[in-house]
Amino acid sequence: MAQEEDFSKLSIEDKVNHKVWKARVMGYEEAIKHFKKQDDENSPEYNVYAGLLKKFVVDSNAVAQEKGVDATLAFLENAAPSIGGRVVGDVMAGVVAKCLNARPKTKEASVNVCLICIEIEKQEVVQEELIKGLTNKQPKIVLACIEVLRMGLEQFGAKVMNVKALMKVLPSLFEHSDQGVRGEAKTLAVEMYKWLGAALKPSLEKQLKPVQLKELEDEWAKITGPTAPTRLLRSQQKAQATAVASGGGGGGGAVGVAQVVAVEVIDPYDLLEAVQVLSKLPADFYDKLADPKWKERKDVLEALLPVAQSPKIEGGDFGELIKALKKVICKDSNVLVVALAGNVVTGLAKGLRKKFQPYAATILAGIFEKFKEKKQNVVTSLREAADAVYLTTSVAGFQEEVVEVLNDKNPSVKSETILFLARCFQQCTPAALPKPLLKVLCPIIVERFDDTTPQVREAAFEAMGTLLKMMGDRAMISYLEAVDKAKVAKIEEQRDKVELKVQAGVIAAPSQPAPEQTKAPPPAEEPAKKKPGGVVKKPPTKPADTAGGESE
Repeated sequence: MAQEEDFSKLSIEDKVNHKVWKARVMGYEEAIKHFKKQDDENSPEYNVYAGLLKKFVVDSNAVAQEKGVDATLAFLENAAPSIGGRVVGDVMAGVVAKCLNARPKTKEASVNVCLICIEIEKQEVVQEELIKGLTNKQPKIVLACIEVLRMGLEQFGAKVMNVKALMKVLPSLFEHSDQGVRGEAKTLAVEMYKWLGAALKPSLEKQLKPVQLKELEDEWAKITGPTAPTRLLRSQQKAQATAVASGGGGGGGAVGVAQVVAVEVIDPYDLLEAVQVLSKLPADFYDKLADPKWKERKDVLEALLPVAQSPKIEGGDFGELIKALKKVICKDSNVLVVALAGNVVTGLAKGLRKKFQPYAATILAGIFEKFKEKKQNVVTSLREAADAVYLTTSVAGFQEEVVEVLNDKNPSVKSETILFLARCFQQCTPAALPKPLLKVLCPIIVERFDDTTPQVREAAFEAMGTLLKMMGDRAMISYLEAVDKAKVAKIEEQRDKVELKVQAGVIAAPSQPAPEQTKAPPPAEEPAKKKPGGVVKKPPTKPADTAGGESE
């Protein structure tokens, strides 16, 4: 019987490259100890083995492969991310192809390798390789890839993992022939819902079978409260350690993670694919929009409307299109065509969001002018368009247009524009309406209290009542000092009825905190005194800064 070769005198590097699997096992075990005893994460010793890791995870011998994956894990845990990050691509390719369908212990270690690669902030590479693995012919590999994606999302959160990429592949997993894969896809969908909420549903409801969607909805209904990451990235761990060392906080586990990671609310808009609108305009679009036959104009707008109503629209130069739509709104004599143009503007504003801002003042000027129209379907369309446009800009962005139109002779133009302003004010914070802007708008609104038309006066009372509730008495008292008591009563009545609607999504109001004036000032030292015009000066109330807030 031949004597077994003695590998003990070989270097670690020679052992892990040896043709005999037992030598490689010995080399991997020694490599684990070697990596763990390095005092410096940037030790040059790591560079010696970095190029070999891709072979560790694909070792042809099952026993050696298990140890090779363990050695890879030890390397990634102890080496600096700048070193470990260089090998993630090759390691992940090997893990997906050869480890996720291997022996239980090998698979468990390989899952940890995937997660540690995310921890060192190579989540894009990890996710890319795992998504490639979803098309593997072996169901075991597909199932394991889904499992790791779910674990990555559960531990690190939607701010780290690219949920948009997951949304693209998720529907196809429910069509897989393997029952286990479909079951794990369901588990992934439940985890994604914890982070995305209702934003996930639109991407699934048109592609899943009704029974599958119903099962998901039943599981989603069981989810209570927000979720948060349970594991930190390496950079976050260092930030936490620094904070603890400086006395800024402490604690590990979930509490420590919560202190370092801010839970981010995900806007469904960010998850959508942008749709090209301009490239889909037919070559003769503008000719047809100017055609003498109203039906041609109507047909071309009807063809554009579904595209313009896409939830997310790719940016571009919409100047010519907006100019043409404004012309239709202002000059077209056919009410159906005008209403359609208003609907198109609504869709574009909602789909472009802040990218629509450069065109906001231009189109609003046209909408204000057309408020003279008496047909209700046109007025409704224009109201909706104006409201959608406002969400892309700010009151300051169209103040000149407002001032000009409030001097118009047409009562409908004035009343509808003032009511539009009132709706804008409902979605503002005090910080969005600085004093210079109030000094421009308030006097002209106050002038409309004496308008000869009741609808204009009522609109002005509503706008001022909304401002009073949002800004507070102290900020508005100077504009009402000369207003008679009966009119002040109507303004206060409107103030009490209005509900402030500060949007959770994209709104015009700046995100910075409200200025100091939004805090409740100290009570007045003197008794309440009547001012000229019947206004009673009371201790100022605290301006509302939340939706639906009540004035005192």
